Amino acid sequence: MTEIELIVPKYSRTDIENFNNDDCFVEANVELLKQSVELLFRIVGKKYCDGNGIPNKINKDEAVIGGNLTRLIKLNTSFLQNICERKLEICYILDRCIAETVINTKYMLVEADERVKRNFIKHSLITERELWETILSNIKERGGDILPIEERMKISIQNSFDKSDFEIDEVSRSSKWKSIKSRADLVAGEMFYGVFYGISSHSVHGNWQDILFNHLNKIDDGFELNLSWNSPKPQIVEAVITLDLDIIMTFCDKELNEQNGATVIKDKCLELIDYLKLLRDSHEYLIQKRSEKKV
Repeated sequence: MTEIELIVPKYSRTDIENFNNDDCFVEANVELLKQSVELLFRIVGKKYCDGNGIPNKINKDEAVIGGNLTRLIKLNTSFLQNICERKLEICYILDRCIAETVINTKYMLVEADERVKRNFIKHSLITERELWETILSNIKERGGDILPIEERMKISIQNSFDKSDFEIDEVSRSSKWKSIKSRADLVAGEMFYGVFYGISSHSVHGNWQDILFNHLNKIDDGFELNLSWNSPKPQIVEAVITLDLDIIMTFCDKELNEQNGATVIKDKCLELIDYLKLLRDSHEYLIQKRSEKKV
């Protein structure tokens, strides 16, 4: 058997049917999340590394996708750490970052147009251009006197443009990079932005919904601070696993072939998707049973 074929779900259907609390399902999902991250490592290795796992030299188009997948792996490992440390509040923030990284990557893979990748790069340079203009304006107001930190910032900004193959004057304040909602609607369906991505924005921005649900306890006609961490539920891990497996499937379709194991990886993804559905359905059944007991 290949190393990928050796990636198998930890628990049997019988094991799962005997789960009697949320922690059992969280643990099972954590093990499945580890396997989805391993598959992410596998596709990155097959596309962008040599036989020893050493990164190859790649062109800019490849770097856009490969860089996003590398970011996704790092976000996943941090998400996994905070799940295991039972820090739900941080997981919500990372969840949003993971979702946007998957949406960006899938959008560029599906569109498969060099201009889309170029717009992705150009959009991120708008902020650098604005900072550049602010620095020049401040220097002008001081009669040409430049501070050491400004000199370092100018060098850093210029390096970003040079590495991205853009001239500073090429980047304006407008951008053809579509909004996150438009990208999400295209590659994940219209419900994704509002239900998944939109809700997680509460935690990123720290608005009242995040404060209310994660950092306060309601006490009669008032509140008290919740200084403890909240424990994750299975659903937040399920969501990240779903995103991981989805982008792996898309990447196999667009970037891999039979020679580097696309079919084997896709078959493994389908197996893990079925296993995830079993976990999800079993957990929903447990929730229903608990609700019936309360009635």
